Amino acid sequence: MNSLQTNWPVKRWTMLGLSGLLLYILVQVIPSLVHPASSGVGLTTITRANAEERAIAFIQKQFGQEVMTSHAVYQSNKLLTGYLAKEKLTEQYAKDYGDRFPVDAYQVEVTSPRINSAGSQTHYYVYVHMESGAIIAWNRLGALIDEEERLTDHDQAERAVMAFAEQQGFKAAQLEVMPQLEDGSNTIVLQAAGTAIGEAQLQLRVQPVRMPGGAVQILTYKPAFKVPAAYASLVSEQDKLAGAMSMWGYFIMTALLFILSIIYAVLYRQHTSFRRGLIMTALFAIFYILINYNMADGILASFGEDPEAEVNVTMGLIVTSLLTMMLAASVYFALIAGDGLWRQMGYKLWLRFSEEGFGQQVWRSMQQGYLLALMLLGVQTIILLVLQWLLGVWSASDVTQSPYNMSMPWLFPVVAWCAAISEEAVYRLFGIGLLRKWVKNMFIASLIPSIIWAFGHVTYPLYPSSTRLIELTIIGLLFSYILMRFGFMTAVFTHAIFNTIMMCIMLLFLGSAVNIIASLVYLALPLCIAWGLRALHRRLLPG
Repeated sequence: MNSLQTNWPVKRWTMLGLSGLLLYILVQVIPSLVHPASSGVGLTTITRANAEERAIAFIQKQFGQEVMTSHAVYQSNKLLTGYLAKEKLTEQYAKDYGDRFPVDAYQVEVTSPRINSAGSQTHYYVYVHMESGAIIAWNRLGALIDEEERLTDHDQAERAVMAFAEQQGFKAAQLEVMPQLEDGSNTIVLQAAGTAIGEAQLQLRVQPVRMPGGAVQILTYKPAFKVPAAYASLVSEQDKLAGAMSMWGYFIMTALLFILSIIYAVLYRQHTSFRRGLIMTALFAIFYILINYNMADGILASFGEDPEAEVNVTMGLIVTSLLTMMLAASVYFALIAGDGLWRQMGYKLWLRFSEEGFGQQVWRSMQQGYLLALMLLGVQTIILLVLQWLLGVWSASDVTQSPYNMSMPWLFPVVAWCAAISEEAVYRLFGIGLLRKWVKNMFIASLIPSIIWAFGHVTYPLYPSSTRLIELTIIGLLFSYILMRFGFMTAVFTHAIFNTIMMCIMLLFLGSAVNIIASLVYLALPLCIAWGLRALHRRLLPG
């Protein structure tokens, strides 16, 4: 047992922790409050239920259709949000175009019982402004219905679209007809001169059809700023690079660690117990599956306008649940093998409940975890500032991770504990233990698992893709130091609290009494867990 685990400089770590918290608040939290448009938080939004009501009313009025089902998700223009962030135009865009062409909106899928000419139900996608509730765009998928006719005369179609665009507040003189799309939909694309942000130009996608009696109906109206081709190409290349790094650097290497953990759990079984980590693994599996279902609408939103998306998401959740069980198995064997490896080398980084000092170590680990997590918030802030200066880091929106797409946003911080348990078990307790056994050099033994762990986060929409690799490799080395100096439980508490603080701040920004109360509960949860385990240990093993 290391000396700092029992005799650590509390005052020094308290000062470092408070300094880290102050830096994090000044650099990351306050700017989000001052400029909510650039952070996507702190905005007063309508509910998804209200968005559905407005979308249904629009479909009934605009198309005279009965509505069978409706479902709203949070949708965002990832390319545009990234471009605006990179060029530092987010605030300007919100000021100039946020009311009419917001980058974020509720996407409401509305189905009608009306069967189209292809024999399928009619699907509408209506986009509702998240703050004002105004209808900002819409699109109907599928074949024509009733007596609708395509406007085969392109000139006539252009005149109809121009007239509609003028009704939306555009002047005919500023509209340029772009080359005709070859998707067979008769959709016309107009580019609005004088309406731009940076090099991104506003384009209107409009699809007209002729109704009985000669009237024109607009099936599609989708205004959006088209980012420069060079930026779109850059993001595509970065996403491909991130995908390759994630596949080969994370998934393949993590699978290898899983296999090795089974082997070493058997080889070092005399130094540990197969009962170790059963409760922790079970809790991880249960909550991780629950989290996956909680984030289902985020996955649904990532499909965009796809009538089959819900079926695909359901199948995906089933597969994900099976993969979660495999991940839980990897956590279980990592806990056993990691504990066995370290004990065989003469280290007790993770005390058993039956061992003397367990309760006190848990209590001390919780205290250390709070202070170390605050310190890491400051360190992360410094790393991101340096990378911003060196690499010009920028971020884009991610509908899959947004609390707006969670059925129970208050459940979001549970992710912090799932990540802490699994990642500290696989990449620190076992990963470092394994490499320490092989190479003897502690820095190399810590560096390699940290890089593997960092590879698992490169697909987040933070560019360039190397940003998170660099950031989390450094953070991973600090977690490695925490493991060796303070023990496994301190590493888990630190990791959980570190993530919990960031997630709870997001909940606080969302507002509502439920989210605020949940945030306070999650922030106090490590204290409650440590107190409960210490009390239980004292009761069952007094003295």
